[in-house]
Amino acid sequence: MFERVLILRRGEAATRVARTCRRLGVESIVVAPKDEQASRHIEAADRSIEVDFDEARGIPTEQLPAILEQAGADAAHLGYQGQPEMFELASAAEKADVAVVGTDLDVLGALADQATIQAAAERAQVRTLHDREDSSRPREVGVMVAADSHGATIAIVEYDRSLAASEQTLIHETPSPDLLFRMDGEAFRMSLFESARRLAAELRYAGLLEVRFQIDPSGLSWVSDVTIGLPRHHTLIEMVTGVDLVALQLRIASGEPIPEELETLTPRGHALDASILALDQEDAVVSLYAVSPAPQGRVRATSSATVGLPLPADDRPLIAKLSTHEPVRHGALLSMDRMLAELRVEPFATNVDALRRVLGDYAFRAGQYDTESALRFAAG
Repeated sequence: MFERVLILRRGEAATRVARTCRRLGVESIVVAPKDEQASRHIEAADRSIEVDFDEARGIPTEQLPAILEQAGADAAHLGYQGQPEMFELASAAEKADVAVVGTDLDVLGALADQATIQAAAERAQVRTLHDREDSSRPREVGVMVAADSHGATIAIVEYDRSLAASEQTLIHETPSPDLLFRMDGEAFRMSLFESARRLAAELRYAGLLEVRFQIDPSGLSWVSDVTIGLPRHHTLIEMVTGVDLVALQLRIASGEPIPEELETLTPRGHALDASILALDQEDAVVSLYAVSPAPQGRVRATSSATVGLPLPADDRPLIAKLSTHEPVRHGALLSMDRMLAELRVEPFATNVDALRRVLGDYAFRAGQYDTESALRFAAG
């Protein structure tokens, strides 16, 4: 295991990684602009390094070698998947001979090339979007896969990510209602897991991968995308599995094999998460952020919102993510609606009312939705 991890993000991602590092006895270090006030991620980390840079623009890659040297870190964590600067930051860290947690330059480059993904899918005997015309009103289901440097690949869990708008998935849930209510749901899940596992093995990446499938109304499925790194919706995965995904990332990146217990893991219950977004003045100073108390283990609110400070640039327009976990889907829906109703955030206009309309829609409650449903639900 690593001794010191430099976290190359700010905001909620840094807070999340620092929390796991502390539990594992690993020193966590974050980068802070000079004279920055004590935001949540600075308080969560063991140490911070002050650097002269514009917080809105992110850490300058040309300063990273000096930052790494000052930190004395043997690993750098890149936060959540899909961040635009991942390639530059990972490249700078690798040049400094520091292990990178959350991405791989070769795989990241390969995933940017559709021809490479297509070739890997053909070797894995997995259908992709290039194999057929796009279907109307498909569902999108993600499968989280863990792969280590010893050749093991394990599909952990699937989740429905169909409800997205403006490139933000508003609601995730696991298990996917499509699989939950199908007669052949378990067999279909195992088929998706096997396809995701084979494709991950062909990509030869050690870490966490999200393989996204589109499923048409007739039940045919094909791979639509692959991403690597820690997903923002890690919380609902952790709730149903009990697996700390950041700890799993760190162990795999340090060369350890996937824990044996992951091979026999059975997810339990039903979980949802909802993204609370600022619809205006996203750079405003937070004047109120309050989440009602809830049973531990059943509800989580993850946020970097700090009263008296603006939202971290890395998180905007995301204010918070709420996650609920109950034995059955209906209970998780009711818990989420109650949390949304009691959430207080100012001065932003938010999408909370739209999310509550989704939760109250009969089609959503019946699990009958697809990639075109978000706008219909939100409009009532």
